Amino acid sequence: MNRRGALVVLAFLAAGVLLGAFATTYIHSSPSAITAQASSETNGGGPVVDIHLTTVAAVGFGEHPNWVGYLPTTYFKVPPNSTLRITISQQDGASGLRNPYYSLVRGTIGGTMTVNGKTMSSIDPTTAAHSFAVPGLGVNVPLLGVDDNAPAGATNTVVFSFKVPASGIFHWQCFVPCAAGTLYGLGGPMQTLGFMDGQIEVGS
Repeated sequence: MNRRGALVVLAFLAAGVLLGAFATTYIHSSPSAITAQASSETNGGGPVVDIHLTTVAAVGFGEHPNWVGYLPTTYFKVPPNSTLRITISQQDGASGLRNPYYSLVRGTIGGTMTVNGKTMSSIDPTTAAHSFAVPGLGVNVPLLGVDDNAPAGATNTVVFSFKVPASGIFHWQCFVPCAAGTLYGLGGPMQTLGFMDGQIEVGS
């Protein structure tokens, strides 16, 4: 092999190593976790745990301050066989759903959620700001967007509950194409842990 050929091979090898290092770092990186504490309540023999989240149009810090996200994190550690009672302070405007199927509440206890105290089983697909979906558990909850004419600081409070099994790691995400400036609104924060993508780790 001549010198030029050897340099080309070395360049490809170096590129492969760098790409592998980037992929490994990306795949194994995760945000700080909420370790949910059980309340004094029980349901079906397991503890009830409360998780409080906020959805914002821009997280306001870090490498991507203008990205949409869930705060304070999207990574939860919860007890086995627990019931998760999720309260979301939804502060973002509507983006709308491409697939109306995701406007239905599914997999929650009672098949419903409450929005500002009102029990609902679906919303108008055009009014969705985000969603909280756990495909591995059959859970989908659409989050009603704040009306464009609402006063500054307006919030929709969404509450729902669902059960988790004895163990496992479950991916959850938003299915509303809310990543402005990315291809079809599905890139960036939609694909990144800590923004519109998360994980539920069930264990002792």
